[in-house]
Amino acid sequence: MLEVIAPTRIKLQNILIATDFSASAQLALSYALNLVHHYAAGLYVVNVLSHVPFAEAVQPDPWQIRLSAKQKMTDLTGLESFQSIRHTELIEEGEVAEVLSKLVPKYDIDLIVIGTGGRKGLPRLLLGSVAEDIFRNAECPVLTVGPHATHREIDGHLQHIVYASDFGPGSIHALPYAVSLAEENRCRLTMLHVAPEPSEALPEPEPGSLPVFDREEVAAYAEEELRDLIPAANQLWHAPEYVVQFGPTAETIVKVAETADMIVLGVKRPTPLTKHLGAGVAYQVACKAPCPVLSVGVQHHD
Repeated sequence: MLEVIAPTRIKLQNILIATDFSASAQLALSYALNLVHHYAAGLYVVNVLSHVPFAEAVQPDPWQIRLSAKQKMTDLTGLESFQSIRHTELIEEGEVAEVLSKLVPKYDIDLIVIGTGGRKGLPRLLLGSVAEDIFRNAECPVLTVGPHATHREIDGHLQHIVYASDFGPGSIHALPYAVSLAEENRCRLTMLHVAPEPSEALPEPEPGSLPVFDREEVAAYAEEELRDLIPAANQLWHAPEYVVQFGPTAETIVKVAETADMIVLGVKRPTPLTKHLGAGVAYQVACKAPCPVLSVGVQHHD
């Protein structure tokens, strides 16, 4: 098992939200603003004019598109909710994932917030492979507000976080974010592991081989592993809840998080053999979750 150390308190100094000014982007913005106020962070609001070919015979005027985006950005940041925060407006052009990837180091971004619930523009793109490009390649964690997410935060504070772990390096590096957020918000923390049914995961034992563990034994071992993940030096206000479930990973995570305010999970970087994006657990959870999903990659941990 990997060594687990006491988590460092997470600091969010610069938060970036990508918006297309739709209703789903507005919901994502509400989460971003809560985090901005909680951490006294600066907010970068970016609208990406994506290079997507139009089917119409008459191509839109690029100047008019940019002018319209600037006006919408002015209207958005002119709202009362922006008056008390440090914010920067950005109108960028290019492929969404590539643009966001370049902005992270340029502005020292600690967190990207994206909405994925619309049918056109940026949200439509983020429901496909672009979303997983962002999850796996961004040099900071990504908070995704999916099409089924609702705003259930009370007074800006999270009430319940679900941390899903497969005990791999990706999920281990997501742990400090789950623990730190639970400490900051004084909220409940559910430690979840989803295991395949033992009968499906393990073959029948051959003579002289190790025994096949039954469901109860697998659950007991996994719960012990979950308990070992929480360092003794923590400042949690509530004792964590340890849950082991059997079944399809993404569907089970979503079910357990039915009343949660956030899901935290780890993601792996894509490999050269990765051909079909949109099939990973993080992407499936983001699309189906009833709350925002914080995806944390290995490269995000100090």
